[in-house]
This record gives sequence, structure tokens and C-alpha cells, in this order.
Amino acid sequence: MKSNRDGGLSVGSVIPLLLLSLGLAGCDGAAEIGFRSGSPLDDLPEWISPLLESGTRPDWSPDGRRLIYLDALVGEVHELELASGTSRPLTAHFEHWGFSRARYLSSGDLLLCGPGAEAAGGEEKGRWQGKLWFLSRAGTSPAQSLEEPCFEGPAVSRRDMQIAWTRSDYPEELIFGRSELWTGRIAAEKGSARLVDRRKVIDRSDFMYLAFLETQDFRPPDERELLFTAYAYRGGEVMGVDLDSGERTNYSLDWGYDEAEGVFPDGRSIAVEREIHTYGGNPAGHLDIWQLELDGSGAYRRLTYFSEHAGFGANNPVISPDGRTMAFGLRIKGGGHGNAQGILLYDLERGPH
Repeated sequence: MKSNRDGGLSVGSVIPLLLLSLGLAGCDGAAEIGFRSGSPLDDLPEWISPLLESGTRPDWSPDGRRLIYLDALVGEVHELELASGTSRPLTAHFEHWGFSRARYLSSGDLLLCGPGAEAAGGEEKGRWQGKLWFLSRAGTSPAQSLEEPCFEGPAVSRRDMQIAWTRSDYPEELIFGRSELWTGRIAAEKGSARLVDRRKVIDRSDFMYLAFLETQDFRPPDERELLFTAYAYRGGEVMGVDLDSGERTNYSLDWGYDEAEGVFPDGRSIAVEREIHTYGGNPAGHLDIWQLELDGSGAYRRLTYFSEHAGFGANNPVISPDGRTMAFGLRIKGGGHGNAQGILLYDLERGPH
């Protein structure tokens, strides 16, 4: 039987809390947001440095020597070699309709999420109709479809070829639409890749349909827990589900907007996008990055203060394999969720503790 340590809701509380979530969404604490003029780049602390003037959604290579990133919310995938500062495209050698996510697999190959057909729309075209793709590290063949839909970011193991992803009906169906977390394993041999051992882990019914789910990371070191975000549930919560027992844990324990991002390699904490004055599932863009302890205490430590500058925030944090550096994006208010105007590096050893 599944147990639940997420501060669960009774059926009788569902409607009032749904109304509360909708009514409070977007409330601001103006005294703490946007009171500085100019860009955060004009006044960086010594432990934060610009890396790329453009790009979004970085991810670290297993050896920590490279970063992959996107050039648009649905765009090409590029790889940056940190030592030389040189960047090269990884998906320009074949036809495609753009990619919304790119993650290194433990093998050095890539797991991509992107549309399987041309889609109409602006900068987010095709973002919500993604499929999982495998791209060989050899860089000579096109990406291979894994015949599985994906919603936003998939999770990848640091130890083997296990992955996790979200099946979702968003945005077509909001109230009772599908939102499910799945795990599986990529079997790649003789130039061909396929997804095997698919298993559903959890879905919206475990939250009385008051949440949309998104996978984030397998929690190191043993990776027996899958970390994820429950959007619109208590504002948005950072949660984990035990892959053996099905027990789920609410780690953020906060009614504001909290979105799980990069986990620290020791598994003791995770970098989180927070918008503390938003209580619904749709942030206004005043995001900053905090470090959340994964011990059940709900203890946070703030890492960035970019939202103090009008029109800016910080997002998409990922932690290097050695735990010393965080790559993250410069968030521009008013653009699509997840947008960034460049990538920065945060020296976690030099920064405040």
C-alpha cells in the first residue's frame, strides 16, 4: 500500500483549496521585487560570472567538462566545451522541428524532447507536443524516435540508461487531463535505440487531480527516489516518490511556487526555482534560485537575487557533477516560461554558505 508524507488533502478540502490557488495566483510582494533598475549582469557578486550571452536550459556532461544548451525554447541543441570556450551545434546535421530539452545520458549520448511534426505558433511552437528522441554521441546520424510522448523535461540516471518522463494532456485538458510519471530504460546497440521496461510510477489521481507533474532527477547516490514537481498543488511543490514502495514525500512544504531543478550530486539538497509571492501553478517571472534540503525539514537557502531587478529573474539551475558549480539562466519577465537570455556560472565554493 502506498503511504503519503506530503501533507495530503481530504476530499472535502479540494474545492476550497482549488479556489484559493486560483485566487492567490500571481500575488506579488512589490517591496521585495523589481526595486532595482538595470540588469543583474551590471552588479554580479564575485562568485557569479557570465558564460554565454545567449542560450537556455543547460545540462552538464557526465565528466563536467561540457555543457549542452538550447538556442531557443524550441530550437537547436549546442554543446560548449568549457576549457576552450568553443561551442558547436549537435542537431544541425539533420532535419527536425526543434527540441525543447536536451540531457546527457550516462553513456555520453543525448536524450532529447521535441515535436515530431511541424507545429504552428510562436517561440513555443510544438513545445507541448513533444516526443522522446535518442541522439548518438557519434554525431553522424539523425535522432531516433523512442516512440514515447514527453511533457517538459525528462530525468536521466547518472549510473545507467534508466530515464523517467511525463505523459501529459496539457494544455488541451486541464481539469482531469492525464499527467503521469513513467520510468524506462534505453537499450542502444548496433546503432539502434529503443525504450524498454516502461512502468508508470504515479499520476494525478494521487493528488485528487490538483496537480500537474513533471519529472526532474533521480536522487543520488542510490537513485531509488524520483524527484519531481507537482505544479498547482499547494502552489507548486518539490516532491519525491520512492520507486520501490511508491511512498511520496513533500520536501518544499511551502504554499508558494516551488519548482524542482538540478539535484546536488550528494543527494542531500536540490536547486529550486521559487517565486515566493505566487501561490498558483503559473509564475509571473519573478523567479530566483534557492537550495532546498531534502531531509524533510523544508529548509531553504537563497542563492540568487535577480528578481530584485525589474523585469528579470534566474532559472534553470543545474549542478556540476563535482558539486562545485551551478549553471543557470538569466530569466526575462514576459517571455515564455523557461526562457533565458544567456547562461551564467555560480561558484558554490566561493558563494555564501
